[in-house]
Amino acid sequence: MKKLKVNLKKEIDKSYPIIINKNIIFYLAEELRKNPIAFSYAIISDSIVAKLYGEKLFEQFKNAGLKAHLFTFPYGEENKSRKIWESLISKMLRAGLGRDSCVIAIGGGVVIDMAGFVASTYMRGIPWIVLPTSLLAMVDASVGGKVGIDLIYGKNLVGSFWQPKAVYIDVDFLQTLPQAHLKNGLAEVAKTGFIKDAELISLLEQKTKDIFSKDAEILEEMIFRSLKVKARVVEKDEEEKTGLRKILNYGHTIGHALEAFSDYKLLHGWAVSLGMIVASKISYEIGFLSSADLKGHQKILNALDLPIKLPKSLAKKLKTASGKKRFFDYLYKDKKKRGEKIEMVLLEKIGKVKKYKGNWTVPVEEKLIERGVEAVL
Repeated sequence: MKKLKVNLKKEIDKSYPIIINKNIIFYLAEELRKNPIAFSYAIISDSIVAKLYGEKLFEQFKNAGLKAHLFTFPYGEENKSRKIWESLISKMLRAGLGRDSCVIAIGGGVVIDMAGFVASTYMRGIPWIVLPTSLLAMVDASVGGKVGIDLIYGKNLVGSFWQPKAVYIDVDFLQTLPQAHLKNGLAEVAKTGFIKDAELISLLEQKTKDIFSKDAEILEEMIFRSLKVKARVVEKDEEEKTGLRKILNYGHTIGHALEAFSDYKLLHGWAVSLGMIVASKISYEIGFLSSADLKGHQKILNALDLPIKLPKSLAKKLKTASGKKRFFDYLYKDKKKRGEKIEMVLLEKIGKVKKYKGNWTVPVEEKLIERGVEAVL
């Protein structure tokens, strides 16, 4: 017998900066002119953000003498698909972009997930930079390197861990963000507070009016605190190998199932808010969470004008036998499922996740999930 070993053990530094600043569109082009990281740049955006910011960024790149292309795809979660992924890859190939290219993602969470997945798969992986334009994208999709696309079976079931080279955040982008999408992002901000920063929850309670009036200083502080939670978790468990990173999915197991159940008509933040209501109720039912914290949990989501009940039409469907079966079918396709058990991130108190038998998730029986779901019907 002959035997060889392929020695691949090595240390790789994938660190990157998160820069919160003004006039990012102008700053980035000049920064890359001075310190180029690629021969050419593929700016990827959706049909709405491209008109607001993508075309301006493209012009700045051209004015800086950078070789750039602007690629767009239709707006909407339903377009985070294999079809759109393949179309973007094909456009880049036709444009002659090589492995010495870099993807620039400018947009919301769908754009970032899609552009990041394109970067991770194009010619086996090229660098990418993130410019989030929605609050949801700033505090969620932009940091952590999780990229991917949806399938008919559920959200983000095909994807990669692909860290960006840098993240550039400009809170001025939020001035054009509709209030519904501001609230959509607030669900993810609240999530980071619920799992690891009770002081952030206090900030949200005290500064709700300033947040809704888009006070730049308060928005920046809120975003910074939320990102700090996520960054510290990702540093310790980049690819969910120790399980710590799963705490970032608080509210998402139920939330993703509700998104799919609604045929993605529920905004992600809406679904996560409802998922957190269910998770907090289950945390209380098991005996992890106090009644005071359960009420406080709901109070903050109310204050942020996030939904705590399903729309009547969806609730009606979910109450039927066929609807319940469909909902649980989505749950059992969740990435956090282990064996035949649905595992959920649950709370011990506001600002702290319950660690159960050495794990950051808790196996939850169907009957208990059903009781938890009753809280949002």
